[in-house]
Amino acid sequence: MEKQYNYKVYTPNEIAKEMVKKGLNLYFENGKTLEKLMEIKICDLSCGSGNLIIPALEELILISKEMTGRYIYNENWITGYDINEEAIKVANLKIKELLKDYSLDGEVKLKVQNGLFVEEKFNVILGNPPYLGEKNNKEVFQNIKNTEFGKKYYEGKMDFFYFFIERAVENLEENGVLIYLTTNYWLKADSGKKLREALKINGNFKDIVFYDNSLFSKAKGQHNIIFTWRRENLEQGKVDIILPEKRFSIESRDIYDENSKIILADRESREYNERVKRVSNFTLGDIVNINQGIVSGFDKAFVFDEFNDEFKENLKPFYKNKDVGMYKNNKNSFWILYLDRKSNLDNKLENYLKIYYDKLSQRREVQENQIKWWQLQWARDEEIFLKPKILVRQRCKTNQFSYDEGEFYGSADIYFITAKDESINLFYILGYMNSSSFLKWFKYNGKTKGKNYEFYSTPLKETPIYYPQESAEIEYIEKLVKEQIKSYKSEIQEEIDNYFIKIFE
Repeated sequence: MEKQYNYKVYTPNEIAKEMVKKGLNLYFENGKTLEKLMEIKICDLSCGSGNLIIPALEELILISKEMTGRYIYNENWITGYDINEEAIKVANLKIKELLKDYSLDGEVKLKVQNGLFVEEKFNVILGNPPYLGEKNNKEVFQNIKNTEFGKKYYEGKMDFFYFFIERAVENLEENGVLIYLTTNYWLKADSGKKLREALKINGNFKDIVFYDNSLFSKAKGQHNIIFTWRRENLEQGKVDIILPEKRFSIESRDIYDENSKIILADRESREYNERVKRVSNFTLGDIVNINQGIVSGFDKAFVFDEFNDEFKENLKPFYKNKDVGMYKNNKNSFWILYLDRKSNLDNKLENYLKIYYDKLSQRREVQENQIKWWQLQWARDEEIFLKPKILVRQRCKTNQFSYDEGEFYGSADIYFITAKDESINLFYILGYMNSSSFLKWFKYNGKTKGKNYEFYSTPLKETPIYYPQESAEIEYIEKLVKEQIKSYKSEIQEEIDNYFIKIFE
C-alpha cells in the first residue's frame, strides 16, 4: 500500500503475478511435490484487499490440478492481516468468488489485525507494506516502538515499512522465502542499518529488481525495488541484480559494503570503487565540515521576497535550493530575518513578529525552552554562511556544486561545505566534486530518491578523495576551477575530468 492504510491503493496486477511467480519458483526450487504443496503457508502481513494473496491462491489451485488432476484448496495455504476492516471484507469476497470459480469451498484465514503483532511462522511471505514516515504518524510508530519487537528494530528517521520486512524475517521458517515490493531508499539510508543487518545475518538475497520509475501511478516521485530473500544459514550463493541499464550476478555477501550499505554494482564498478578507496588518502569528512542550512520553523514570519529597510540590521540575503548552480550561484531573490541566540528583540521586531506568535510559540524547540519564541528554529552557526564555502543542493539530478565567499544564508535543502583547516584548498575540492569521477563513485555509493541524488551529510563525508601533497597539482585544478566560476566552458570541465580520471583509472 502507498502512504496511507488505504485498501484502494494496491499492487498492480501484473506486478503481483510476477511476485507470486518468483516466490513460488523459489519455494519449489527442488521440484514440485504434493507434500511440498500441502505444507506451503503463504502470508501477507498487510494484505489490503488481497492483490497479492489472491493470485498466490489461484496459482496454488492451478498447481494442485497439475499435480493431482483435480483442483484442491487447503485452508492453511493463505493467511492475510490488515488493520482495515473494509479491505479484509473485500479480500474475503474476492477469495470466495475465486474458490467458487474452481468449484471449491472452505474457510479463509484473513484477519483484521496489525500484522506486526503476529508471531506465527510461514514459509512464504510476500507484501507491499505501507509507506509511512514518522514525522506525521507519531502515534502509529509509538504503538510499535513500545513493544519488544519495536525496541529491537526502531531507528530514527526510518520508514514504517522497515518493520514489516523485519517482522517477516522473524516469522519465516528456515529456508522460508520473502518477496517484497518497496522503495529503494533503505538500501543505503542511515536509518536502515538494523534492517540491513537483520537481512544480512539471517539469510541471503536471491534477486533484486531495481526500477527507474515508480510502479504506482499515485507515487511518481519514488523508485521501487522488488527483492527476493531466503532465510538460510548459507555463507555463499549468487544474487541476481536487475538494473534498468544492465543485469548481472554477484556473490550475495558482496552486495554489502564496509558500512553494511547495499551496493548494486557489478564487478567492474566494484573494482573501480576499490581503486578509488586505494588511491584516495582522505575522505571528505576528514578535511571539510558539512552543515545543513537554516530551518526557520515558519518561513512566513522570517522570509521576505524583497529587502525591507525597517529590519536592515537583521535582514540577510537568503538563497533557496534552485539558486545553487554549477560553480556559481544565482542572485538571491529572498531575504531572511536572521535571529539567533546572539540577536536582540527590539520593539520593531517584536511588533512585527507578535502577529505570528501563536505559530512560532508552538515550535518544539520553543516548547522545550531551547530557543525563544522569536528566534529561528535552527539558525546554525552563522560562520558557515559568511566564510568561503562550497554549496550543494540537497537533492539534484547530477553533481552540481558551487562556490561562494560572501554572505550566503541558505535554506535547509542546501548543504554548506567549509574547510576544517586554512591549508585546505576549497577550489581543488570543488573541482573534484564537480568531476565525472566523483559522480561515478557517488552513483553506486551515494543515495538516490527518484531520479535525484541525495547529497546529504553522511554519504558526502564518506566519499573518498585524493588530496595531493604537491602544491602544483592543487594550483593546477584551482586555476581551472576559478576559470569555471568566472565563465563555464565544457573544454575546461573536460580538462578537470581528465585529471581525476588519470588518478583513479
